[in-house]
Amino acid sequence: MDLFDISNQNSENLKIAYEQMEKRWSSNKSLHVLSDFATFVKDNWMISINMRQHVLNGFLIAGKYKNIYEVKKEQREEIRKVRALEIPEEQAVKEHLKVYFKSRVTFDRTFKDGEKFKYGALNIGGMGPKKYGEYCVIFERKHSEKYSSLAFIKEDSINYVDDCKVNIEKLKQDLSNEEGVHFLVTLKHEGELGKIPTNEWASIICSDECYVEAVTKDDVVNDPIEGVRMSKKDYLYYYGDLLFKDYVSDADMSDFERCQLGAFMNMQEILTKRKIKLDVIDENEN
Repeated sequence: MDLFDISNQNSENLKIAYEQMEKRWSSNKSLHVLSDFATFVKDNWMISINMRQHVLNGFLIAGKYKNIYEVKKEQREEIRKVRALEIPEEQAVKEHLKVYFKSRVTFDRTFKDGEKFKYGALNIGGMGPKKYGEYCVIFERKHSEKYSSLAFIKEDSINYVDDCKVNIEKLKQDLSNEEGVHFLVTLKHEGELGKIPTNEWASIICSDECYVEAVTKDDVVNDPIEGVRMSKKDYLYYYGDLLFKDYVSDADMSDFERCQLGAFMNMQEILTKRKIKLDVIDENEN
């Protein structure tokens, strides 16, 4: 079963559903809100991947983003150069994913080339789903549009797994390719439109609580990075707390804090050399 074929097949269905939604809205004089939101998504969507510090640094250095299967395979090969290793890759993946192991593996192995999947989010602004990492890496739209495989899912893909089986019928209705993704997002948020101001549209589209998942099996490389976002709170922690401690007296710093600051400063240096913008986001601003 090919996830990307299914997303292409559902494109016309989403268009029809959107047109039916337009008819429902045409009588309440708010149709322009619906069309403005759809246009907002269509014109501005990009793909983001949230990463933790060590993952981001590795991505910037190695040049290629690796999913969990690729990481564990690579680690296993390196370990076996110096010692015997009896722990299989499957077990290593399970220990890493913990409670999400069954759902993640079930979803991936239901589809062709599923263990090549890389997951991100449709993003139009903000920090993305921070539960996956404190840094939000934004990829250039023009590069994402060149992927040979790209699908968008209305919710997190593991939400479609029940009792170690993917609910294919539900998933088929909630999948889109890039041509129909603005229909998918608008249909998802129909109940909120008209109730929130336009300056909050981006925040309802992508956050910790709610996002549209983006999936590709193509290589995700670091050349087309639009920018990296981090929260103002974290930024002040590194510069206002850790760097200040190091400046005044590093004796007050723990080894853990030194490692934190070192990793952060290394990231900053790479971003500067690559001319990648670091955007500091104040999450308290509306």
